[in-house]
Amino acid sequence: MKLRDSLIAMTLGAAVISSGSALARDGDYDERCGNCGTVVSVEQVKHKDKHLGAGTAIGAVAGGVLGSTIGKGNGRTAATVGGAVAGGAIGHQVEKDNREANYAWRFRVDMDNGREVTVMQGDNPDVRSGDRVRVFNGRLQRY
Repeated sequence: MKLRDSLIAMTLGAAVISSGSALARDGDYDERCGNCGTVVSVEQVKHKDKHLGAGTAIGAVAGGVLGSTIGKGNGRTAATVGGAVAGGAIGHQVEKDNREANYAWRFRVDMDNGREVTVMQGDNPDVRSGDRVRVFNGRLQRY
């Protein structure tokens, strides 16, 4: 009796092991990666420049330098100040115009590991909602 019970147990154990191996080789098995996911939303947004005031400062310096080349004595001082003010105003307007013209793409991705990630980048690599992607170095790549 003991031999027969042992043979039955070994046979059942082998069946369980072999069926588990068959499941692992099944074509429905989906390999997951830590930096892959599915795009949930794609949105084009205005991108704000983080270098606020740089245009004003550069314009003021350039205007001051140019103004200092004009006139003599008190006239030179007035021209330097006037050039700095005018250059700052022009630089600010140029910076403002350029800042408003910048657009970026915002992608929201549900990662395979359960996290939700938002990626901002200047271009859209032809990615739409529902596409599988990989996030690499802060950028999206089609998967």
